Amino acid sequence: MTQPWLTVIMPIYNGRATLGAALSSLEGQSDGLEIIAVDQGSTDGSRELLEAACARLPIRIIDNPTGRSWTQNTNYGLREAAAKLITMLHQDDIWAPGRSALLKDISTEYPDVDLWIHGADIIDWKGKAVGHMCPPFGGSRRVLSFQEALSDLIVQNTMALPAVMFKRDAAINKGGLDEELWYTADWDLWLSLAKNGVGWDPTHAAAFRIHAESQTMTGSRDLQSFQRQLQIPIERHLEDLPIRLRKMARKRAEAANALNVCLASLHHRRLQGIGSALRAFVLLGPFEWRDFLKSSQIVNRLVPRLKLALKRGT
Repeated sequence: MTQPWLTVIMPIYNGRATLGAALSSLEGQSDGLEIIAVDQGSTDGSRELLEAACARLPIRIIDNPTGRSWTQNTNYGLREAAAKLITMLHQDDIWAPGRSALLKDISTEYPDVDLWIHGADIIDWKGKAVGHMCPPFGGSRRVLSFQEALSDLIVQNTMALPAVMFKRDAAINKGGLDEELWYTADWDLWLSLAKNGVGWDPTHAAAFRIHAESQTMTGSRDLQSFQRQLQIPIERHLEDLPIRLRKMARKRAEAANALNVCLASLHHRRLQGIGSALRAFVLLGPFEWRDFLKSSQIVNRLVPRLKLALKRGT
């Protein structure tokens, strides 16, 4: 195999129900790609599905039955990757046609950044588009300065995991994913890598799947742990902003976190954090509400989940 230009890291654990769609979305886009699938001892036939896909995709399967988490498995793949550029694809998610070409093009146009992001759709269990997940960076391809990118990205993780590409060496120099962050490890890494600027393309070139059994849904049952997961990336990276931007960014981020905890509570049929969320939003003041809604992308994130909740209730 010639030297790949891009490594796709796939942490796998009992994902057969959606893994086939994820692998199929890579077909026809695999020229110059290396796909590393790190299987955490799957018992549902996912391993056999990966083996069958080796006939049509450049997959390297790594067995890691003692793995503890998707973050650990991703770091394993990161260390093993042969390409200089990395992207992640979880077993729930898919690429849109043409994503590989888009990534190669944007990395060629903006070679000096360490992080590239594009838009993404949100899909349900059946693969139907129910919304979108995009940072509020506008409708044109461009490079954002670190300050501009961080001012929005630190408020809320609006980057879909399958819609990001980054430099391997830069990520390794940052220590890879923090394996203690079961919910916000990707956000934490993106904030670190954004310090060299961000390449942005608005094209929806991937899709992020939401469903009731995903970790983003089940892991938030412990609201205290969930809240701490949200707070850690802010504490780590907020100080990188200039003082003139830091105060308002902190207020917006804390309001977003209060709202996220409240929504998680409601998802699990509890009524906690409503007062805190309302208070944080009110304290922003009416002149900041519009910018908060823009940075947090709360409407675009909430509507698909409400649709999911309504389906569950019927």
